[in-house]
Amino acid sequence: MEEMISQVPPSSILNIRSEPRIVEQQFGNFQNFEEVQNSRDERVKFGRFFYRFPSGEAGLDVYNRVTSFISTLFRDARQMREKGLDVSKSNIVIVTHGLTLRLFLMRWFHIDVDEFETMYNPDNGFLAVMERQTCPTSGNQWYELTEESANHLQIKTRASKPLVCVEDLEKSLIKTE
Repeated sequence: MEEMISQVPPSSILNIRSEPRIVEQQFGNFQNFEEVQNSRDERVKFGRFFYRFPSGEAGLDVYNRVTSFISTLFRDARQMREKGLDVSKSNIVIVTHGLTLRLFLMRWFHIDVDEFETMYNPDNGFLAVMERQTCPTSGNQWYELTEESANHLQIKTRASKPLVCVEDLEKSLIKTE
């Protein structure tokens, strides 16, 4: 983390936080290889989202932690705007583990459990990038996962687009005529 921070001018860093809600899933207190294998086999049958490791967490638990973390992101952004900071030109960098990243994206993009189960963990050090989009007619904003990020993670749902963007509505009306 220190190496990453050293590459960014200090004047451009608004905040740094170590956040326990986005740590990796707790897999329990395994003491022998056979217990680990049995749990992994059982998780494959049950599904990665709902399976709870003995003395550990289910993906659902991590999802709930991530949901709380996202609420904090929105609250922090609101507080920065109230202080007069232009957060529209800010980038947020989140460093976390693969499963937690996938659950963050699941929550952000409202991905269902079936799609989550088809997603892949990223390679170590992979940068998943979400870019802000703006509807030119309404000004509504949303985030889209870049095509490279979506392909790497095997995510089909790439955007949390607002329900109505007038430009899109006009395009769909033209196509149907």
